[in-house]
Amino acid sequence: MAIDRAPWNALTDDDGSNLVGSLWNKAAIKTVLLDPIDVMYAAQTWTPVDVSGAGLPFVVNTARYVRVGPLVALFVTMSWPSTSSGAAAKVGNLPLAVASTSGLYTTYGTQHIAHLAAGDTAIQVFNPTTGGARTNAELSGSLVSWAGVYLTP
Repeated sequence: MAIDRAPWNALTDDDGSNLVGSLWNKAAIKTVLLDPIDVMYAAQTWTPVDVSGAGLPFVVNTARYVRVGPLVALFVTMSWPSTSSGAAAKVGNLPLAVASTSGLYTTYGTQHIAHLAAGDTAIQVFNPTTGGARTNAELSGSLVSWAGVYLTP
């Protein structure tokens, strides 16, 4: 979604008489307030990659995140390729490193818990009933979706 600058563009700088224009210095508002706020709340894209060692090519439908201070909220929907790899399923290239351990849960697709490890930039996938690591073969051909919030260092 494009940023609506119409109200900002309608502002007129004071001509020095204190009678014309707004109280705001447009340049100061833009560089000190508007630009940082726009960056803070703008959703960014990221590219999930396989870091299990199997070299799997993920088909990513959506991978977006928003950073607000030390918090990162992310969402991803992607398809796991067909594979017989027995390596532990792990998705890397998170937009920012994880400061604390936290979990994510699928909203649909193969049910599992996804775990973010402190200091890492990857998601490790676990079975919710056994607690064991899921393999790429277990997720083969499935559609997965994660949403979660984590802290950055």
